[in-house]
Amino acid sequence: LGGFSTGLSKADELVCAEVALRLHKPKATIVMCIKATLKICEWALSSGQNFDFVFKDIGVLVCRGNHVVMRFFEDLVREVAQSQCLAEGLLQV
Repeated sequence: LGGFSTGLSKADELVCAEVALRLHKPKATIVMCIKATLKICEWALSSGQNFDFVFKDIGVLVCRGNHVVMRFFEDLVREVAQSQCLAEGLLQV
């Protein structure tokens, strides 16, 4: 996939490749953005920062000190419930 090592798992590589295709962007750009976001998250968590990552139409990753929790939007959970049995698990998180 792309001929270069990204340090990602094969599954993550496939996800990045699919996202790149859907967004009409180079896979390297997608990988770079993900890695940059993870570095910011790693820095913030290691220094005890409070922050939120908002994922449009999905939910919010809430980070307070060393506590991290994902809060999914109810509309997404209901949509997932119509096609899969994951809704209860998402609601409990």
